Amino acid sequence: MRAKTLTLFGALAVGQGLAPAQPGPVPTQGVPGGVAGFGAAQPGPLGPPRAVPGSDALQPGMGAPVPAPLVAAKFLAPKDVRVTAFPSSALSRMYDAPVVMGLRPGYVYRFELSNLPYSPGKALYPEVEVRGALVPRPGMKYMDHPIPLVFSASDIERALKGAVITKVIYLEDPEKALPTEVGPNSPVEMTDNTDNDAVKSALANGRLMAIVRLGNLKPTADQLKTYVVEGTILLPGEKLLKSPVAPPQFPYFACPMYDPLLGPKGPKEECFVDGGDKGAPLGIGPNGRLGGLNATDVGVEYTVGGRRKVTTSNEVCICSPRFMIRRAEVLPNGLNHQVRAAANVGAMGAGAIKDRRAPMVDIAQTKPAEFEGKVRPSAFVGKVGTAFFINTSRPAAFGQVAGVKVVGVVVEPEQLTAFPRLAPLTVTKSVDPPGPKEAGEVVTITIRYANTGSKAVSDIVVSDSLSGRLEYVEGSSQSDRPSNFTVADNEVGSTVVRWELPGTILPGQSGTVRFKAKVR
Repeated sequence: MRAKTLTLFGALAVGQGLAPAQPGPVPTQGVPGGVAGFGAAQPGPLGPPRAVPGSDALQPGMGAPVPAPLVAAKFLAPKDVRVTAFPSSALSRMYDAPVVMGLRPGYVYRFELSNLPYSPGKALYPEVEVRGALVPRPGMKYMDHPIPLVFSASDIERALKGAVITKVIYLEDPEKALPTEVGPNSPVEMTDNTDNDAVKSALANGRLMAIVRLGNLKPTADQLKTYVVEGTILLPGEKLLKSPVAPPQFPYFACPMYDPLLGPKGPKEECFVDGGDKGAPLGIGPNGRLGGLNATDVGVEYTVGGRRKVTTSNEVCICSPRFMIRRAEVLPNGLNHQVRAAANVGAMGAGAIKDRRAPMVDIAQTKPAEFEGKVRPSAFVGKVGTAFFINTSRPAAFGQVAGVKVVGVVVEPEQLTAFPRLAPLTVTKSVDPPGPKEAGEVVTITIRYANTGSKAVSDIVVSDSLSGRLEYVEGSSQSDRPSNFTVADNEVGSTVVRWELPGTILPGQSGTVRFKAKVR
């Protein structure tokens, strides 16, 4: 009896979220959505049928990338499990897992998982809410970066026994990346106490993409029909997807809010930046040592005119979307009430079940508490007149007239990296091959330094503190000059690669160091 009661409670818990929200009016301009942490809902006009698999999302005449019209979703399940799209409808199609489908954001979907391991004749009906979309960069095909819909053998077994499992999938913020390798078919799942906590954790660490709920309730055919919206799923083998017959059911991430004067702030989750100088500025301290070398920074020390100085490189952008999963599980509590037989004694069950709430009921009711943005101007340079350095602890001024410069230094550290082009040493960083990267791909990073000044520089030291998304490949360092190479750990779980290059670099001379790194 207890096992049946547990199953019943699990079915009731997931059954309360069966019917999706009714389609509402389609907004035509970006306004804050009704979901906590989301940007504007801007699906726009549905328009005519269009080819879906695109190389990037740049519209003609627009210089900024726009969200992809579809989100690729990959169903990862045990061997022989079959996935059915639009179950119990005329549009129903069945595929063997793993399979990739394209889903339009802003809709709720129901799929059928059948031929389950060790459970003949049984099926599960997971619910998938697509809450976000990729914003591809040039050369990035959004269908090549699917979100992982993972239904492991353990998930299936626990769901059949009455558990309700919620998985929140998010696109990880590179600045908060875990220092671990994540495969496309083996995403990292982290556990939270409740589904509400899982959503909050996802929003705090990246962009929410989808919410998946798995329980043991079998919906009726009429209930499944409420999820069928023609034109919302790009099935395997299809090249075109016609317009949906109904507008999106809820707001989704499409166009983030932006300052009307500074313009839109592009999404950062698809790509991570390496190189340059971020955070505390690089500088040579009183002890003659390099300070301010943060993760992703490149610092190049050198001596010129008997003084120790430092400069930095350009930034490189590596596009490699990485999805993570926050998981929560609800185990229903059963009720076991026993009464012995006696005269004039009646057996009574529970009179009522109080405070029963469907999972995720309080999501999408809290608006964002604040607007966060980073605007950090570096400097203003004038060919004639005075330029002021910004982002320093104390003011500094620099004057340049007809090639003659007058410097008044009243700051610490002495060398400001806001103007690396004024340094006699020019440093450039590049990544090969260019273009989007897959997890596990190995790239070659090259740092080139050149003496573009009029004086000789000596004792160059090149330091590159790698991002948490990069892993140094042991034994891959190279230098075209004799050098002392060392590797040390940094604060984000990656490494600092460092070359000491003794000797003198005359004006016009240059050198190169390179190494290989694996994209995590």
